[in-house]
Amino acid sequence: MTTAQKPKTAQRFETLIFDMGKRKPLPDTHSYEIDEHGFVYRKGKRIQLQRRGSRWFAQVYTKAGKRLSFDSERLARTMFGEKEYILNREDIEANFNVRPVPDFPRYVVTPYGAIYCIDPPKRGKNAGRCYLLNTVLKSKSSYVTLYLHDGRRRSKRVQDVVKSAWPD
Repeated sequence: MTTAQKPKTAQRFETLIFDMGKRKPLPDTHSYEIDEHGFVYRKGKRIQLQRRGSRWFAQVYTKAGKRLSFDSERLARTMFGEKEYILNREDIEANFNVRPVPDFPRYVVTPYGAIYCIDPPKRGKNAGRCYLLNTVLKSKSSYVTLYLHDGRRRSKRVQDVVKSAWPD
């Protein structure tokens, strides 16, 4: 099979789709650009992003030679003027079928097991905003950590939290 006859792979197809978007140069760097989807390019070639938690990070070098790591999707939203959607209590209560978790007034739960904190903490990474709780898998069951107002924490099975709020 010659080069002209090679089938288009998923990587090539993805490159065709995302290469058509707008790109803007990254400030204080040589030959780095970012597109509206958060992909970073150096000299026209897309660089590999690193996954950290739930976000994608790019690593570039400044004109001074210093290595810089940043959340590429967040920077793209900022550079292209797109607003970041922030979840709030009214949206959760209006758009999701939720009920409060007994004994834990800061949290609400859906019948399918999504647990949201609607009374955000004052400090920490989720300070001042509502958020969806992360689950942890322990011995084939999903667990969440729920905090009381006095700061004590309790680890509960998601299944038990749903049954306590939705007994029927």
